[in-house]
Amino acid sequence: MRVVRMGPLSVEVELGDLTVIALSDGETRMPVTHLRGPDGEALADLVAADVAAGKLRLPVWAFVVRGPEGSLLIDTGAAAAWHASLGRLGEAMREAGVAAQEVTAVALTHTHIDHVSGLVARDGGLAFANAERVFVATEELGAFRAEPRMAPALARLMPLEQGDAPMRGVVAINAPGHSAGHMAFLVDGRMLIWGDVVHHAAVQFARPEVTWAFDGDQALARASRLALLQRAVAEGFIVAGAHLPYPAIGRVERSGTGYAFMPVRGGA
Repeated sequence: MRVVRMGPLSVEVELGDLTVIALSDGETRMPVTHLRGPDGEALADLVAADVAAGKLRLPVWAFVVRGPEGSLLIDTGAAAAWHASLGRLGEAMREAGVAAQEVTAVALTHTHIDHVSGLVARDGGLAFANAERVFVATEELGAFRAEPRMAPALARLMPLEQGDAPMRGVVAINAPGHSAGHMAFLVDGRMLIWGDVVHHAAVQFARPEVTWAFDGDQALARASRLALLQRAVAEGFIVAGAHLPYPAIGRVERSGTGYAFMPVRGGA
C-alpha cells in the first residue's frame, strides 16, 4: 500500500490496480452512554475515551474504490438527514478530485441513516446518476425499500450476499450484529473496509467487548468485531472504518489484552 495524498477531508491510498479514497462526511458528538458493557450497561470507566464537550466524538466516513472498470462508492454519508455537522461528502469529493458522475456503483455496509442518506440529493434525485447498481445486503432490502426517500434508487437495487463482488477486486464479507445484514468489504485481498465494526476507536480497540447503543444484536456485534480484529492481525489487513478517527485507514496490532489502531501516515 502507498499513501498518495492526505487532505483535511480525504485520504488516498494505492493498492495495486485499485485506489481507495477515504471521504469525510464530517464529525458529530454522541452521548457517552452509547458505549455499553458486556451486559448492555452504560460504562462508568471512560478514562480513555475521545471526548469533546462531554460527548463522544463520532467521525463519519465513506470510501471510493477506483479501478479499471469504474468507481465503487462504499456508503454515502448522512447528507442533510441527521446532524447539522455532517453532510460534507460532496466537499470531500471535490477536495479529492472525485466527481459524482464517475461513481458507477454504490455498496452499502448497512442501511442506517449516516450510511444511506447521501444516495439521494437534496432535490430528491439520485446523487450518483451513473451508479447503475446499488448493492444492499439481502437482510436489509426491506428496510431500504421502506424508506420513502430511497424511491429513486429502487430500480437499481441489487441484493448483496457473502462473497459477492460489487466490483472486481472487492468482496463482501458478512459482519452482522450492528445490523442484520451489516457487511464489510475486502479490497484487493488486503484492505478491510468494515463499516460500523468499531464506533469509538479510543475505547473499542483496547476493549473490543464494549458495544454500541445502536447495535441491533450486541452479542453478535461483539462477536463480529472480535473475529474481524483477530483476522486483521492474523492476515495483516489494512483496515478502514466509517467511524475511525482521521485518517480512517490504518493497521491493527495486538496490545495487551486488546488491540490498537495504527493510522497510516503520509509516505507509509
